[in-house]
Amino acid sequence: MQVTVESCTQIRINELQKRVRKLIRRDYPDSSEEELYKYTLTELNRFTTNGQTFEYQAQRNHLGGHRWFFVCPRCKKRVNMLIMPPSEVKSKEHLFLCKNCHSIKNQSVVMGQNPMYLKVTRPLKRMKEIEDKIAVGHLSMDKVKGLLDEYDTLEASMKDTDEYRLYMFKKRHNMIP
Repeated sequence: MQVTVESCTQIRINELQKRVRKLIRRDYPDSSEEELYKYTLTELNRFTTNGQTFEYQAQRNHLGGHRWFFVCPRCKKRVNMLIMPPSEVKSKEHLFLCKNCHSIKNQSVVMGQNPMYLKVTRPLKRMKEIEDKIAVGHLSMDKVKGLLDEYDTLEASMKDTDEYRLYMFKKRHNMIP
C-alpha cells in the first residue's frame, strides 16, 4: 500500500489558528491589530504535538489581520499543513514535516490513472461537491440547473461501467473500509 497525504495524520494551520483566535477573542476582546498578532504568536508557540514544537510565519492580509503558515522543520518552507505518516510505515520518519520532505503525494496524484479512480472515485467526489453547493443555497436557478445537468451526466456516465458496478456491490455488502 502506498502512503498518501490522506492516510497521514495532518495538522492544518487554519484549524489551529481558528482555535487560537477563539481563545484570544474570549480572553482579550478589545485587542488592537498589533496585540492580536502578538497574542496569536504566543498561543501558537504553546502548541506541541508528538513532542514537536513548530515555527510560524505570518503574512499581512489586505483585509486586515494576518495569514499564518507553518515553517517546515526540515526545508524551512512556508506550508499550510504538516503531515506525519502512520506509525506502521517504517520507511518514513515519524515527525510532522511537509509532504515534500516526506515524499508523499495526494491520493489523486497516486491514483490518477487507476480506472476505478477515474471512473468512480473522482466522479463521486465531484457529485458530492455539487450536492454540497446546492445544499448551501443562494445560487441562481441557472447555476443550479447547470450543476444538476452536470450531476446527471456524471451519474449516467458511471452507471454502466464495470468499476461502478463493483463499487456498488462492495458498498452494499459493507466491503468498503
